[in-house]
Amino acid sequence: MTDFDKIELTECALVPADFSLQSGFTALAQLYRELDAALARTTATLDLPCKAGCDACCHQSVFLTPLEFLAAWDWLQSEVSQSELSAIVTKAIRIYRLNEAVINRLDLPAPDGEADHFSLVENLAFRCPLLAEDGRCMVHPARELYARLFGGSWERRPGALYACHIVSEHLADKELSLLVSKDWAQKLNALPLTHRRTVYPAYIAELYGVKTLPA
Repeated sequence: MTDFDKIELTECALVPADFSLQSGFTALAQLYRELDAALARTTATLDLPCKAGCDACCHQSVFLTPLEFLAAWDWLQSEVSQSELSAIVTKAIRIYRLNEAVINRLDLPAPDGEADHFSLVENLAFRCPLLAEDGRCMVHPARELYARLFGGSWERRPGALYACHIVSEHLADKELSLLVSKDWAQKLNALPLTHRRTVYPAYIAELYGVKTLPA
């Protein structure tokens, strides 16, 4: 397995030269605190089945912005060992190569007649490279906005839960007053470095220059 070193994120290609990464992290952390508090209020009585070790939502393509990725990766680099980091990068690069054609199309305009890329990624499912063998999210405290919303919010379509089948079955026939994921996505869009949405393997491959590595 190739060894991958930790990266000075302020100097990577994902960060503009004149951008204060720390100020971006501070603003994002504040948004996360507000969201977590709102979720705690709106789901307090639902006894959601989302518990540590459940990975039902970690086998599909979850989108995140550059700012969210950098914040998660910054946290990860301070919390895991060099060998764990190398294993994560190796898994992410393998996923990227297996799905390269579809993943790269996420940076292009949506297909004709469609508002987004959801039809494109309908079958883009993979085990998240940040998922530990025991089903634990290795970046849980710094996880992205949509991961926080998953299981406790509505999608853009009225009455459509943004959740897995386990949560959907658990909440069936219950009267719900949940957050709307799109509303919080718009709050995120007001922050810097939120112009793009793609998946973890794409960011990790870009961060480590995967195209220069041997296949």
